[in-house]
Amino acid sequence: MMSPGPARRLVPSYLATGGINAPEHSTLEDLTALTATGRPALPHHTPAHQRLLDLVSDGGLTVMEVAGYLRLPIGVVKMLAAQLVSDGHLRAAAPLPDALAPTAHTGRPSRALLEEVMHGLLAL
Repeated sequence: MMSPGPARRLVPSYLATGGINAPEHSTLEDLTALTATGRPALPHHTPAHQRLLDLVSDGGLTVMEVAGYLRLPIGVVKMLAAQLVSDGHLRAAAPLPDALAPTAHTGRPSRALLEEVMHGLLAL
């Protein structure tokens, strides 16, 4: 007998946006920080919009973190967040340049140190 897999989403992810298109000038990236402005959700916002607002109400999260917590594809979260930013419910802060440039070593530990820490953690 097969064991049941993870629970499947009853509603397809693309319906989470409520059929509303993303604003034309969305510049949200995976590491864009989202914070709530404190404005309550409007009647046309979907349950996914409301869950996103609840998630960032106590502090900021990146778009990628929100996607993980909501278990939605990152493209869907970007669209939801862009709608909420354009409605004035979210603030979006551009990621720090160091976060986007993995080759920039300013203020970062060396690769050798990171590998040493990784090996130490794996040995636990």
